[in-house]
Amino acid sequence: MVGGLYLLALLFVFATVGRQSVPRRERTELRSWTLRDVYYNVRRGVSVLGEHGPSYPALDSAEPPTTQRTR
Repeated sequence: MVGGLYLLALLFVFATVGRQSVPRRERTELRSWTLRDVYYNVRRGVSVLGEHGPSYPALDSAEPPTTQRTR
């Protein structure tokens, strides 16, 4: 029960972020949303939040990280 509520809240946050990332004149009204609109807004919200997340330079670069050895 709690896991379902958590998932629902998470989807709500992602859909809200996705909706806010679209210019106001291009937004679909909430009353006319379908499951397709929810899906695309959640997907857009995940990508928007993913772009602003932490970056991991060791994972982004093609070269393996160098290790320093002390002698």
